[in-house]
Amino acid sequence: MTTAMEKMSPGSKGWIKKYFTILDDYKETFNRYPRNLLTAEELIYGYLQPTGIMYGFPTSLLFLDDDYLEGWNSEESFRVLLLEGLILVDHIQEGEFDMKSLEESLARFVEFYEETEIERAKKGWLDFKGLDTYDKLESIIAQRVDIKSSLNHKLWTSYLNNALIFQDLLLYHEYHTGANPMMLSVKRADFMLDMVKVVACAAHADGELQEEEQAIFDVFMASARLEGARRDIAKTFWEDGKKIDEVEFKYDTSWLLNRYILEIAVLTVWSDRVVVEAEQEFLDQLVEKLNIPVVEKDKSFIAIETFVMNNYEQVPFLKGKNDTEMLMGAAGDRWKKILGRNKDKLAAELSQSKELVQLIAKSTNEELSEDEKERAKTQFKDLARTIPSLTLFMLPGGSLLLPIVLKIIPDLIPTAFRNNEISDEDKRLFEEEE
Repeated sequence: MTTAMEKMSPGSKGWIKKYFTILDDYKETFNRYPRNLLTAEELIYGYLQPTGIMYGFPTSLLFLDDDYLEGWNSEESFRVLLLEGLILVDHIQEGEFDMKSLEESLARFVEFYEETEIERAKKGWLDFKGLDTYDKLESIIAQRVDIKSSLNHKLWTSYLNNALIFQDLLLYHEYHTGANPMMLSVKRADFMLDMVKVVACAAHADGELQEEEQAIFDVFMASARLEGARRDIAKTFWEDGKKIDEVEFKYDTSWLLNRYILEIAVLTVWSDRVVVEAEQEFLDQLVEKLNIPVVEKDKSFIAIETFVMNNYEQVPFLKGKNDTEMLMGAAGDRWKKILGRNKDKLAAELSQSKELVQLIAKSTNEELSEDEKERAKTQFKDLARTIPSLTLFMLPGGSLLLPIVLKIIPDLIPTAFRNNEISDEDKRLFEEEE
């Protein structure tokens, strides 16, 4: 652990400046993201979803080594992650970074929060006029992460963060592309209420309320900071168990916003690890209401299952409920559905990819080495150019999905293996598998 790592405290004055002194190779860090296959929204999602910021659980960082998290509490971790999320969105829009442009980015972050009236810096004991951009942004981030609540749920008391902070990044992306700040302010207020409504509807979908569902609703209520009539409406949705057809979504939605709404709904219904028919019907109704492809529901389940498999020991909400075999099986079933829609194209592509077929066949008998896993992932990235479902392998966390997909492909499309021109030794291996 470096001296800088030991000294950096995201709760103390000057931590943002300290953050940038740690990023010795910031140019390489900020300029590594691929753009040729993924949209800006897919990139934002792909890099931020594995960090836990979408769910209010900071489990990993974007740019700093995850070892830093060991010395911080969850609020400190979330402060850094929010800063990194803002930097990521800015990078995707602006391109390459140097320190001068990074400082300009910080000024944009402050302008965004103040022009949309989401948050303003507090002067504290300092004269407000004496606050520089770093001071203002530190104040804003501290206020955004902190939520005041008297919750007593044992699932959340030691790990309570603003579960709606991801919306800041959604709105900043829109702000960066020219959206009117005051329109974003109105949209934010409506969205906050709608997200609480969605959580309430999801929790009541099966007619039974679990402790986890109550906890999720309470945290979203605290995060939304609803007041007056909006707070009363949200409470009514919960108390009366209203249905999803009563949520209107009166604003323009994007792929990323829809994915966020859907994933929070999936997380809520899946919080007890069981999704009954009524909950499936609720999710289908939500997918239809948002006018998004049904396959997005399966992808959201996979994303959440992957997050759980990767973080169940870190997140109190997930502790004591891990069953890796069950999760892997559920994720495998969803991947079969997703890849099954493209199995003819996948078979055709695999018939031209001798090395990947060899690796898939080998994986059915033994664990692949780290080098072999990386080669397989690289091959899947190439296939993603013609099979968009495989773009998940281009993103952080994609490697965790690799064993699932390697396992199901031989059963899904065995002809790809028979048609591939390979060596006699490889043929023998594949014939044994058939």
